[in-house]
Amino acid sequence: MENIYFSMDTKVYFGRDSISAHLHLIKKLGTKALIVTGKKSAFESGLIDKVTGICSQNGITCVLYPGVNPEPDISDVENGALVCREEKCDVVVGIGGGSAMDAAKAIAVLATNPGGIRDYFGEKDYTCLPLPVAVIPTTCGTGSEVTRFAVIMDREARTKKTVSSEKILPRIAILDPETLTTLPKHLVVATGMDAFSHSAESYLSSKADYLSRVFALESLKLLWKYLPMVEEDKKEDARSNIFLASLLAGLAINRTGTIIVHGMGYSLTVTRETHHGTANALLLPYVFEYLKKNGYHNELTELEQIWVETEHLKDFVKKLGLPSKLRDLGITEADIDGLTELSELGAQRAVKNMKMLIGNKEFKEILLSAL
Repeated sequence: MENIYFSMDTKVYFGRDSISAHLHLIKKLGTKALIVTGKKSAFESGLIDKVTGICSQNGITCVLYPGVNPEPDISDVENGALVCREEKCDVVVGIGGGSAMDAAKAIAVLATNPGGIRDYFGEKDYTCLPLPVAVIPTTCGTGSEVTRFAVIMDREARTKKTVSSEKILPRIAILDPETLTTLPKHLVVATGMDAFSHSAESYLSSKADYLSRVFALESLKLLWKYLPMVEEDKKEDARSNIFLASLLAGLAINRTGTIIVHGMGYSLTVTRETHHGTANALLLPYVFEYLKKNGYHNELTELEQIWVETEHLKDFVKKLGLPSKLRDLGITEADIDGLTELSELGAQRAVKNMKMLIGNKEFKEILLSAL
């Protein structure tokens, strides 16, 4: 029997009305919360008012830090940490998609430690423990509520980089499917395909073990079934199951990390501002087509019990209304060398999770096939 490693420092509360039922538990972490969120959706849905109201009733003071970018960058984190220190907050609460949650985790590091966030990319030791973090996800793709990762855009380096430590795992994660009711269909699908990519990549990671593969497979089965069922009338059962699948995918990648699909997807986000999940969905079939011929035949044959063959996976992406080839984004062959360079840069850490070497030549071959 293979060795298994599993750590679960996050208390997860999943279910309808779980915000009302469990948000008061933040008081066990601190009494002055920095609320990290985006510019619009959490305000327009009334979620921020609901959260601050419950906090107030329980003796928790809230300091709002809104306006985190859809792709959170270094300035989002460093400005947030400055506010956190000035206001003497003792807990950080991320409300939103992966952008808000990742920013919250990175802010928690800088709130108690010297320097800038670039000093903490990768796995680093901290002088002081980061502030405790609680999260309320409002999209169904990132899984950040149960991972040790905070992915931050380094615009100067033209790629995303990762803060990685079990010390930034959220202490409390509250997943209330009601938060998805106002999420537009295209975002449910795009973020859901991010979760799909998490699970599929996790399954192929060299760090995968029995338990991570259980999480990954169950997530993929749920997403394959329920993503096509998302309608504009906001089918509750579909959205709840996609939310659950995203959580399971987060549990999988917290053990394994991802492979090269995410790193390659960064190139599309940097150059075309393509949504993170959309970029992953587009590239995933072409990466898998390449890998099946180059060392991953057995693993992908196992995954194909879910989607049968790569062409079915391409059709799945297309039927969800997402771009299925690079030309759909206006990319031409003249762009491939630049995307290859950025793919290689973005996948530097992920290549270490693979059982084969992937370099410039291989990235270019995959991108040309996706053109």
